[in-house]
Amino acid sequence: MSAAPRAFPRRGDAPVGRHKIAAACLFRVPAAETAPTIAAVTEGLRRSGFVRSEVSGEVIVMRRGSFFGDAVLNGTGLALVTSRLGPLSKHAVVLVDAVPVGEQSEIVVSMIVGHELSPIVADAVDPVVDDLAARGAIVQGPGWMRPVDLPRESLGHPSTAKERGYIG
Repeated sequence: MSAAPRAFPRRGDAPVGRHKIAAACLFRVPAAETAPTIAAVTEGLRRSGFVRSEVSGEVIVMRRGSFFGDAVLNGTGLALVTSRLGPLSKHAVVLVDAVPVGEQSEIVVSMIVGHELSPIVADAVDPVVDDLAARGAIVQGPGWMRPVDLPRESLGHPSTAKERGYIG
Protein backbone atom coordinates (compact mmCIF):
# COMPACT_ATOMS: atom_id res chain seq x y z
CA MET A 1 0.00 0.00 0.00
CA SER A 2 1.52 3.32 -0.99
CA ALA A 3 1.16 6.56 0.93
CA ALA A 4 -1.01 9.33 -0.43
CA PRO A 5 0.90 11.74 -2.67
CA ARG A 6 2.22 14.90 -1.03
CA ALA A 7 0.70 18.21 -2.03
CA PHE A 8 4.23 19.65 -2.26
CA PRO A 9 7.73 18.18 -2.51
CA ARG A 10 10.07 17.20 0.28
CA ARG A 11 12.72 19.78 1.05
CA GLY A 12 15.28 17.98 -1.10
CA ASP A 13 12.98 18.20 -4.12
CA ALA A 14 11.97 21.83 -3.50
CA PRO A 15 13.80 24.91 -4.78
CA VAL A 16 15.80 25.20 -1.54
CA GLY A 17 17.06 21.66 -2.19
CA ARG A 18 19.52 20.05 0.15
CA HIS A 19 21.62 23.21 0.32
CA LYS A 20 22.47 24.54 3.75
CA ILE A 21 20.42 27.69 3.34
CA ALA A 22 17.75 28.89 5.70
CA ALA A 23 14.48 27.19 4.88
CA ALA A 24 10.82 27.65 5.70
CA CYS A 25 7.87 25.35 5.12
CA LEU A 26 4.39 26.75 4.59
CA PHE A 27 1.44 24.38 4.38
CA ARG A 28 -2.25 24.12 5.19
CA VAL A 29 -3.95 21.35 7.13
CA PRO A 30 -7.53 20.82 8.31
CA ALA A 31 -8.16 22.88 11.46
CA ALA A 32 -8.64 19.72 13.53
CA GLU A 33 -5.06 18.66 12.68
CA THR A 34 -3.45 21.92 13.82
CA ALA A 35 -2.59 21.10 17.44
CA PRO A 36 -1.27 17.57 16.74
CA THR A 37 0.77 18.86 13.78
CA ILE A 38 2.35 21.66 15.82
CA ALA A 39 3.07 19.20 18.65
CA ALA A 40 4.68 16.70 16.26
CA VAL A 41 6.87 19.36 14.60
CA THR A 42 8.05 20.80 17.92
CA GLU A 43 8.73 17.29 19.26
CA GLY A 44 10.80 16.50 16.16
CA LEU A 45 12.78 19.69 16.65
CA ARG A 46 13.22 18.91 20.36
CA ARG A 47 14.62 15.46 19.51
CA SER A 48 17.08 17.25 17.21
CA GLY A 49 18.44 19.36 20.04
CA PHE A 50 16.20 22.41 19.82
CA VAL A 51 14.87 23.91 23.04
CA ARG A 52 11.52 25.65 23.29
CA SER A 53 12.51 29.14 24.32
CA GLU A 54 9.31 31.11 24.11
CA VAL A 55 5.66 30.72 23.46
CA SER A 56 3.56 33.76 22.67
CA GLY A 57 -0.03 32.85 21.91
CA GLU A 58 0.21 30.17 19.23
CA VAL A 59 3.75 31.15 18.20
CA ILE A 60 6.52 28.81 19.34
CA VAL A 61 10.19 29.77 19.09
CA MET A 62 12.78 27.02 19.37
CA ARG A 63 16.52 27.57 19.60
CA ARG A 64 19.62 25.46 19.26
CA GLY A 65 23.24 26.42 19.82
CA SER A 66 24.41 29.98 20.16
CA PHE A 67 25.93 32.74 18.12
CA PHE A 68 29.05 32.45 20.32
CA GLY A 69 29.27 28.72 19.61
CA ASP A 70 29.08 29.38 15.88
CA ALA A 71 31.81 32.01 16.12
CA VAL A 72 34.09 29.62 18.01
CA LEU A 73 33.42 26.69 15.69
CA ASN A 74 33.85 28.70 12.51
CA GLY A 75 36.58 31.05 13.74
CA THR A 76 38.91 28.36 15.08
CA GLY A 77 38.65 25.84 12.31
CA LEU A 78 36.57 23.50 14.45
CA ALA A 79 33.91 23.63 11.74
CA LEU A 80 35.92 20.82 10.12
CA VAL A 81 35.01 18.65 13.12
CA THR A 82 31.32 19.34 12.53
CA SER A 83 31.65 18.32 8.89
CA ARG A 84 32.77 14.87 10.05
CA LEU A 85 30.65 14.48 13.20
CA GLY A 86 27.61 16.54 12.34
CA PRO A 87 26.52 19.87 13.80
CA LEU A 88 27.61 20.30 17.39
CA SER A 89 26.56 23.75 18.48
CA LYS A 90 25.43 25.44 15.30
CA HIS A 91 23.04 28.28 15.97
CA ALA A 92 19.48 28.30 14.69
CA VAL A 93 16.16 29.80 15.70
CA VAL A 94 12.99 28.24 14.32
CA LEU A 95 9.58 29.86 14.56
CA VAL A 96 6.47 27.67 14.40
CA ASP A 97 3.13 29.39 13.91
CA ALA A 98 -0.41 28.47 12.85
CA VAL A 99 -2.95 30.91 11.45
CA PRO A 100 -6.62 29.95 10.88
CA VAL A 101 -7.68 30.23 7.23
CA GLY A 102 -11.33 29.22 6.89
CA GLU A 103 -11.68 25.52 7.73
CA GLN A 104 -7.91 25.06 7.59
CA SER A 105 -4.84 26.27 9.42
CA GLU A 106 -1.80 27.63 7.66
CA ILE A 107 1.31 26.38 9.42
CA VAL A 108 4.72 27.94 9.00
CA VAL A 109 7.97 26.44 10.24
CA SER A 110 10.68 28.98 9.51
CA MET A 111 14.39 29.24 10.26
CA ILE A 112 14.49 32.89 11.22
CA VAL A 113 18.16 32.65 12.28
CA GLY A 114 20.85 30.33 10.98
CA HIS A 115 21.17 28.12 7.96
CA GLU A 116 23.54 25.24 8.75
CA LEU A 117 20.82 23.17 10.42
CA SER A 118 18.23 23.40 7.65
CA PRO A 119 18.53 19.66 6.83
CA ILE A 120 17.79 18.89 10.49
CA VAL A 121 14.76 21.16 10.48
CA ALA A 122 13.52 19.45 7.29
CA ASP A 123 14.04 16.05 8.93
CA ALA A 124 11.70 17.20 11.71
CA VAL A 125 8.99 18.59 9.40
CA ASP A 126 8.88 16.26 6.38
CA PRO A 127 7.92 13.11 8.35
CA VAL A 128 5.06 15.00 10.03
CA VAL A 129 3.66 16.05 6.65
CA ASP A 130 4.19 12.52 5.30
CA ASP A 131 2.25 11.12 8.27
CA LEU A 132 -0.63 13.56 7.72
CA ALA A 133 -0.86 12.57 4.05
CA ALA A 134 -0.62 8.86 4.89
CA ARG A 135 -3.56 9.23 7.30
CA GLY A 136 -5.60 10.86 4.53
CA ALA A 137 -5.44 14.45 5.78
CA ILE A 138 -5.46 17.01 3.01
CA VAL A 139 -2.17 18.90 3.08
CA GLN A 140 -1.81 21.83 0.69
CA GLY A 141 0.43 24.80 0.16
CA PRO A 142 3.64 25.92 -1.44
CA GLY A 143 5.86 23.84 0.86
CA TRP A 144 9.58 24.60 1.21
CA MET A 145 11.08 27.96 0.36
CA ARG A 146 13.48 30.52 1.76
CA PRO A 147 12.10 32.42 4.79
CA VAL A 148 12.52 35.72 2.91
CA ASP A 149 10.13 34.35 0.27
CA LEU A 150 7.31 34.00 2.81
CA PRO A 151 4.62 36.69 2.67
CA ARG A 152 5.91 39.77 4.51
CA GLU A 153 2.99 39.60 6.98
CA SER A 154 3.98 36.06 8.04
CA LEU A 155 5.72 35.84 11.40
CA GLY A 156 8.11 33.39 9.75
CA HIS A 157 9.50 36.16 7.52
CA PRO A 158 12.81 37.20 9.15
CA SER A 159 12.04 40.94 8.98
CA THR A 160 8.61 40.49 10.55
CA ALA A 161 10.04 38.17 13.22
CA LYS A 162 12.65 40.77 14.08
CA GLU A 163 10.08 43.58 14.22
CA ARG A 164 7.92 41.49 16.58
CA GLY A 165 10.88 40.74 18.86
CA TYR A 166 11.31 37.03 18.14
CA ILE A 167 14.94 37.62 17.18
CA GLY A 168 17.38 40.26 18.39
